Formats: sequence, C-alpha cells, structure tokens
Amino acid sequence: MTCISKEAKLAELRAKTDIELVRYVNNELSHGARFALQSNPQSHSRAEEAYSEIARLLPVVHGLDESERRRLEAKLKRLRAMLDRVPALTRAAY
Repeated sequence: MTCISKEAKLAELRAKTDIELVRYVNNELSHGARFALQSNPQSHSRAEEAYSEIARLLPVVHGLDESERRRLEAKLKRLRAMLDRVPALTRAAY
C-alpha cells in the first residue's frame, strides 16, 4: 500500500470515527437530560456521569463545523443547568 493510500485510508477511518463520536455525544446528552429529569439518586448519578464524559470528549471531537460544535456545547450547558437545579438537600440525600 502506498503512503498516499494509507493516508487516505486513515483519513477515511478518522471521518467515520468522528461521525460515530458525534452520534455518541448526541445520544449521551439526550440520555443525560432524561436522567436529570428523574428524581432518584441513580438517575441523577447517571446524568452526572453523562455530563462528565461528554465534557471530556467534546473538546477532542474533530470534523465539526462551528455551528454544530456550538449546538453540542449548548446542549451540554443545558444538561449542567438541569443538574444544578436539583435542590442541594436532595443531592445531599444521594
């Protein structure tokens, strides 16, 4: 395999990986939001985990245009706001 075809294959693989990663980020943000709306300790914990994971992954997602990146960042901020709305006394019980 020539150097150019190896590079082309790697670029193709990276593009597919980025597409899958964006799907995963979207799904986790949606799941996190659903969990954040439930009022039980396990759901709140799962929503926090989703938030933390996406906060770590989003900066390394490549291939996003600026509007898509802003959209995902806004969803992440909304999830954080949902989690922060859980009353402190309720969180303490978790």
